[in-house]
Amino acid sequence: MRMRVALDEARPLQETVMTLGSFDGLHLGHRLLLGRARALAKERGLMSGALTFPKPPGSYLGQGRRKKLILPPELKLSLLEEEVDLVVVADFPKLRRLKPEEFASLLKWRLRAAWVVVGEDYHFGLDRQGDVALLRELGERLGVQVEALPRLAISGKPVSSTAVREAIEAGKIEEARTLLGYPPLLVGPVVHGTGRGRELGFPTANLRISEELVTPPDGVYAVEVGLEGGPKTGVLYIGRRPTFDGKERSYEVYLFDFAGELYGRELKVHLLERLRGDLEFPDPQALRRQIEQDLREAQRFFASRPRTALT
Repeated sequence: MRMRVALDEARPLQETVMTLGSFDGLHLGHRLLLGRARALAKERGLMSGALTFPKPPGSYLGQGRRKKLILPPELKLSLLEEEVDLVVVADFPKLRRLKPEEFASLLKWRLRAAWVVVGEDYHFGLDRQGDVALLRELGERLGVQVEALPRLAISGKPVSSTAVREAIEAGKIEEARTLLGYPPLLVGPVVHGTGRGRELGFPTANLRISEELVTPPDGVYAVEVGLEGGPKTGVLYIGRRPTFDGKERSYEVYLFDFAGELYGRELKVHLLERLRGDLEFPDPQALRRQIEQDLREAQRFFASRPRTALT
């Protein structure tokens, strides 16, 4: 049975193989660690687990070190539950105050870790004093095996959450997808907008996207949206509507072959291709002509490739 618990409530009923990290984005490097933990657990008849935090450590260490999130915390934790038997959610500010010896003891006695799987650059404990070498040393004293995996690289580029963020922020959608193993996405509820899209003949769903999430540059994107009846293709606009002197950043998605009601629903919008940047037009009619062109280009894009399996 897959389960999620807070660290203070964790009481595994058997020994575990734990992997450790913030897992922001659940990219291919993370999945390598999780897969190894699952394999070891299966070989030894143990429970696989992940010790994590809702947000990356930088989110708790002051504004200057805060990083944009690749996935909303709840979605990340839900996806982690699909990877291992036990997801343990820790309070990072509390955990970071532990000395390395205290942290290792927590793994052994609270989480019943028989094995620990980490990346080769893993650090832990007060002021990040602990590294893999110290974790191995402490593990030997406590009877915990430690396995450190090298950082995954694809075409010579190390896979990391930082690399994913940089790719998304630069509008390099295919690069981000390669690192993640799935299309990058934006998640948010559908809210009432100004109705500009409907006035132009293209009704859109307006999304409220958290400022905590990493987002791509303003522009127009080919996207897929997961809905109950199956994924729908469409076009996402991100920008400040310069044609209408807009001030706030807007996220508006137009779906092909869809006429249902979306208000109040949370949508997962998978970014597949950047079609163009944001532009200002002399009048609404010129904007409408450009939207028609954007839709045709998006349809050509979808016709040229197989449908995407959404995560």
